[in-house]
Amino acid sequence: MEWKNNAPYVLCLSHDVDRITKQWYHYIYYGLKHPMIQFKSLVLKMKGIEPYWNFEKIIRLEKSYGAVSTFFFLNESRRELSANFLGRYKITSKRVVEIIKMLDEQGFEIGLHGSFDSYNDLELLSKEKKVLEEILDHQVVSTRQHHLNFDKDKTWEYHKKIGIKYDSTIGYSNKVGNEPYKRTKENIIEIPITVMDTVELNQNVYEDCCRTADNGGIVMLNFHQCHFNELEYPENVDFYLKMLEKAKKDGAWITCVKDIGGWIDEQI
Repeated sequence: MEWKNNAPYVLCLSHDVDRITKQWYHYIYYGLKHPMIQFKSLVLKMKGIEPYWNFEKIIRLEKSYGAVSTFFFLNESRRELSANFLGRYKITSKRVVEIIKMLDEQGFEIGLHGSFDSYNDLELLSKEKKVLEEILDHQVVSTRQHHLNFDKDKTWEYHKKIGIKYDSTIGYSNKVGNEPYKRTKENIIEIPITVMDTVELNQNVYEDCCRTADNGGIVMLNFHQCHFNELEYPENVDFYLKMLEKAKKDGAWITCVKDIGGWIDEQI
């Protein structure tokens, strides 16, 4: 496929916004592995520096490369005393609404991060999309399901019914490869994840990304905004910067999900 401005490949930037505030139990859990780092992080938090609130940092970083990204915001309604559900934010809270609107105004895409159960619950998924669109005052066209939950017989169909055009839930874990494709039945563009920040970001992972780039494909990065904290996740920040530097040097198209999805839709 030919890319915009004859770019050799695409670097697609995305961020799942699962949590915006680091909780006390996070310090205990991570402190068992890295006590000194967590102690320093706690000291910073006591000084008013929230380690998970890195939106402004990401804006500055990506804009310095002439890029924009997609932020997938979560509206989790399920309440459960487990690590998957504790510490979630309220999407309609003043601070979250303000950052969503600011990102949107700055040209970044706001996408729907469907909650844990929404992948097979049409009513719930539709409600979550409506709430996000009321905040933005315009349509939301891109999504990624939380925890990459997916039902091949339901989820795409539900996306179609609520007006989603582009999905980025599928990845290597679903054994479908890494090439974007169009679901003709639902008229949805699927852009698989190449790398998520939960894996060990070693040289082999970087080389996998380079192979995708060399083949003229899409390198889709999914890096949670809470991982843009150099104290706790230096390897993640370094990897992200390394990919941005490579893309800039190569003349790649660095952008968000809806821009790429729209381009693919026009070409097919």
